[in-house]
Amino acid sequence: MQTGGWRDVLAFPNVVIEHVRPLLENASAHSRVAVVTVSASPHAPLVGEPVIVNASPAVHPFVLSRRSAHQWELLTTGVPELDFETVTLYSLTIYAKDDRGATASRTILIPIAGVNEPPTFSGSLAHGDQVPEIYIPEDIAPGTVIYRAAAKDPEGAVLEYFLSPGDAGFTVDSTGTIATAAAFDFESGRRSFSLVIRVVDPGGLSTAGNLKIFLINVNDEDPVLTCSFFSIEDAVLSVTSVNSTLHNKISITLDEEIPIGKTVGVCQATDEDDLGDVTFELDPRNVYFAADKERGTVVTAARLDVDRAGFARAQSFSIRACDRARRCAAVAVSASVHGINDNAPLCGGYLVRFTGKEVIAKETVVAKLSCHDLDEPPNTIRYAPRSGPVGSGQLFEQVPNAEHVIQVAKELDYENPEVIAAGHIYEMTISVFDDPHPSHTVTVTIIVEIAPANDFSPVFKAAHYSFSVPETSGAFHKVGRVTAIDEDHPPNCVTYKISGGDVQDIQRFWIHPVSGMIELTTQPDYETLKQYDLTVEAVDCDPLYPRTATATVTVDIEDENDEEPVCTPSLYKAVISDNVVAGTNVNGFELNCHDRDSQDFEMRFEIISGNENHHFGFDPTRGSNTPKLIVKNPFNFDSGAERQQRFHLVVHIIDDNLQYGKATKPRTGTALIDIYVMRVNTPPPPITSSEQRKGLTVVYTAVNTYTSSAWYIPLIFTLMAVFSAGLLSWVCFLLWRYGTPMGCCPKTAREVSKPKPKGIKYMAGDRNQKEKIVIGNRNKKLEVLTETIVYETMFDGEAVDPVSGNVYKYNSRTGARKWKKPPWNQKGPSESTSPLPEPPPSEESVSFQIPSQE
Repeated sequence: MQTGGWRDVLAFPNVVIEHVRPLLENASAHSRVAVVTVSASPHAPLVGEPVIVNASPAVHPFVLSRRSAHQWELLTTGVPELDFETVTLYSLTIYAKDDRGATASRTILIPIAGVNEPPTFSGSLAHGDQVPEIYIPEDIAPGTVIYRAAAKDPEGAVLEYFLSPGDAGFTVDSTGTIATAAAFDFESGRRSFSLVIRVVDPGGLSTAGNLKIFLINVNDEDPVLTCSFFSIEDAVLSVTSVNSTLHNKISITLDEEIPIGKTVGVCQATDEDDLGDVTFELDPRNVYFAADKERGTVVTAARLDVDRAGFARAQSFSIRACDRARRCAAVAVSASVHGINDNAPLCGGYLVRFTGKEVIAKETVVAKLSCHDLDEPPNTIRYAPRSGPVGSGQLFEQVPNAEHVIQVAKELDYENPEVIAAGHIYEMTISVFDDPHPSHTVTVTIIVEIAPANDFSPVFKAAHYSFSVPETSGAFHKVGRVTAIDEDHPPNCVTYKISGGDVQDIQRFWIHPVSGMIELTTQPDYETLKQYDLTVEAVDCDPLYPRTATATVTVDIEDENDEEPVCTPSLYKAVISDNVVAGTNVNGFELNCHDRDSQDFEMRFEIISGNENHHFGFDPTRGSNTPKLIVKNPFNFDSGAERQQRFHLVVHIIDDNLQYGKATKPRTGTALIDIYVMRVNTPPPPITSSEQRKGLTVVYTAVNTYTSSAWYIPLIFTLMAVFSAGLLSWVCFLLWRYGTPMGCCPKTAREVSKPKPKGIKYMAGDRNQKEKIVIGNRNKKLEVLTETIVYETMFDGEAVDPVSGNVYKYNSRTGARKWKKPPWNQKGPSESTSPLPEPPPSEESVSFQIPSQE
């Protein structure tokens, strides 16, 4: 059933829609569209509120808002906005449900009515709170498009565009294109413009937007250069100014030799573009001038010297001011360099000597001065006497019409008393100067000497000299003096030099040129050269025609002990085993030593360090230059007393004798020996039974030893011996007093003479003192052989026995010792020693017996 265009749904509950009307597309939010009434049975209330379902389109701007208990208003939300051009009709279904499950629904159709809307901008003008900014160069051409405004009308109508203000120099066409309509100048006109662009639809609705236009300064102007240049002529300064827009050329005059760095011009530049960074430069470059890049000052950069060959008096260059775009202004400069009198006369020599023999005749020329001026053009040179016997009425005078020539005014005789009083030497000076003011002057000195004739040659006091020098003498050692005599005047004016004989690369002798003392320049070497035969030459003092004489000097080098023994090899390394026997040569090694200034048999050898426990030594220690390295004491690592296996031996080789004489200062050479002692396991000798070896007993004897620091050991043994002797005496006294000693003695003798039972144990020992047991046969006859191995023991210390007071010798390494005989027991001047008494057999003194059967 439908009423008033609405379709009713016959169900209980019931939905009624009223006051439905079309909506304008520009309706505001919360506009009421209709009133919805929902009725329900009192016994079946609604579940929740009615809802909108099955909307078309699915996204709609409508919502139900409760008005009363059974009425709701259908309102717009504004989201999404109503748009006639997009959606013209909305279809909504109102749905309700009670608590018994009964439902009711009603569909409502809402038409949208279109209205005329103003156009809108797109792009950057669409944001009303932001103003687009446009930057254009000042030299942009009229008619150039600078912006395009984009707008659209919701109804799709044709739009019109307007631009204000209209006289800003810009136009807009019907499509929204904005272009320039005039020429712009950043330096003289406006630099920014604010424009309003308005778009209007046919209905008169419009939208406006703002634009900001800025001009960009363009480097389109040349700089303007203004310079002031200075002329310096004869030290007078004048200034000339020039502007590049009026005159671009200038001429200046400069004196030569003005200081380097002297300012000759100051320039300033202006640029209407006001972009800064205007720099100055010379074009083309000139080696004599330079421009400050920042300040524009022009200075001299090199010496201006017109007198120098190849120098150009006319110098030309341009000073330019350029901006960053290389737009430049220039001023051409022509500089003329003016010559000045800045050079003194230059002479071929400033000291002239003349020597005459015996007599110098009148008008003899003693000097011809040759001087000239370096200035351009050259100035006239003048000569004038300054000091000495030269001039009118003097001994010397200038030649008329030839001022630069000096001659003798009257005869000079060597024997003349006046000449003798003057010392036969005359000195005078001549001033040489140029004409201009101020003039430059130089002085030439002339020395005239009257020399006697050189009639005699020097003569040595001896034709041959002999000297001797120890070879250890150093530099400046005085060897000896030679003397020569010259009878010419002045007497004995002689100089000495060594002309031959010092033939080595480094000369070892020097002679004082005046005194004739011969000295050493470095230490000689007897072994290199034993004698020098020098040739000494004496030269007299005649500067023109000197006479000479020679003498021979023999210098003998005295031999001294200055050479150290040298051994090969200087470093030796070896590896030996720890079971090596004393006296063994280490790997057959022997030193081979030589001394250049001593005999080979006059050397001795000492191991100064590294020889721990004195295991090593040399054989022989003196009297040979090829001693062998031997093992003096065997190694005993098994006992734990020794642990060192590496030995670094430092050997000193001392030369006690110089050849054919005794050395006062022996020299010492050094050799290094590194020895590594390798541990080896020496297998024990095999056990020998009576069936294998017969009738042989080998006895090894070992003596308990102690170190010299263990003085308490013999004291303890002595006290024990005294106590035992006292006890034995006491027992014997008791037997003598209370018993018959004769009855006891036979019994004791019988016990001793009893044969040993079968199976008696014999103790055997080897070199390592390891105990072995051998079973002997009592019925077999024994043959005993005793073998004693004697090792040569070196006793390096003496001590006094604290008990007996006797002196004994000991070995600091092994502890072996022997008594030293008292003086009344000595035979002859040499000391003799006797071994200590052998101790009774103990666990360390064992015998190895092998019975033999007859």
